[in-house]
Amino acid sequence: MRTVTNERGVALAVSIFALVVIGALVAGAFFMGMQEQRVGRNTIQFQQAFSAAEEGANRQVANWSSVTNNALANGDSVTFAGTVVNARGWYRGSIRRLNDLLFFVRSEGFSFDSAARQQVGLLVRLRPIEFLVRAALQTQGNLKIGGSSFIDGHDTAPLGWTCPPLLPAMPGILINDSTKITTSGCKDLVCVDGSTKVEEDSTFTTDSLTTFGDVSFDDLEQFATIWIPGGNRKIEPSQTGGACNTADLNNWGEPNNPAGVCGDYFPVIWSEGDLNINQDRGQGILIVNGKLDVQGGFEFYGPVIVRGALDTQGTGGHFNGGVIAANVNLEQSDVLGDAVITYSSCAVIKALQASAPGSLLTERSWVNLY
Repeated sequence: MRTVTNERGVALAVSIFALVVIGALVAGAFFMGMQEQRVGRNTIQFQQAFSAAEEGANRQVANWSSVTNNALANGDSVTFAGTVVNARGWYRGSIRRLNDLLFFVRSEGFSFDSAARQQVGLLVRLRPIEFLVRAALQTQGNLKIGGSSFIDGHDTAPLGWTCPPLLPAMPGILINDSTKITTSGCKDLVCVDGSTKVEEDSTFTTDSLTTFGDVSFDDLEQFATIWIPGGNRKIEPSQTGGACNTADLNNWGEPNNPAGVCGDYFPVIWSEGDLNINQDRGQGILIVNGKLDVQGGFEFYGPVIVRGALDTQGTGGHFNGGVIAANVNLEQSDVLGDAVITYSSCAVIKALQASAPGSLLTERSWVNLY
């Protein structure tokens, strides 16, 4: 048998085969590298979009606009849009009111190049101040009533307002010691009415009158939408460009025209010091870190919380909702002249809900929509 011993040309075939294998490996490496790069880029875009969506939703809760959001009717919505802090994405979305207390925030986030998007949702609940109305007027200090004043614990709806059904009557006055009440022209307490004229609660203290749920009196300042240093004030609605002028510190809404531009404006007013009001009208929540002195027929609709004493003279004031005069210094409160204090659950509820900040539900408030 003949044996072939000449192997010339085999090296070329092996070299070509090796080049094909190496080329395939290099091509595979390039392909895998490109795929990894694409996956990485897509992941970055995904995270940018997700972060933008979350930032957009959280901004709405952190900067909750009670003036706009709380005025929405059930089922109505408002839109929002913006860019993230580092400009590596943007967002848009809407806030829809589900019922009197619940809102759904839908936020859609986009990556920097808008190639990726994500959408998240938040359930937000209004957190009103826990203002517990137990009487038209609640106090612990000395109280002088009389003249043509009147304190009424019967639930009364403000004229022209759309209100829920009236609630049972409350006492006219709730005080820790009824012997602290003196009268001037109010024989047999004819200037007081309610489920009872006067109810005595010996457990009333400064703490009980200045604590609202888990919020202390000083903590109420964080809810304020209007901050004033006290002093003399004339309060009346104002407009600018056909819209309610919420920048005006003396504009506290328009209770006499609920359908007007300031009819749904219920600010939380914090007065740092004694406050003297002479005319005209307002609504919301009035918190006075000092003494409140009212003349000129001033009308207010909503809760009034006074750390010091309440003093009304002359044409006095007309308070529709409920008044707490804590009298922390045990001064005397005077409800004289033509002052009127009337319990109104409608005024209290509307003021508390309209001014309440939004907060996330304790559980299951967040959902990734896609």
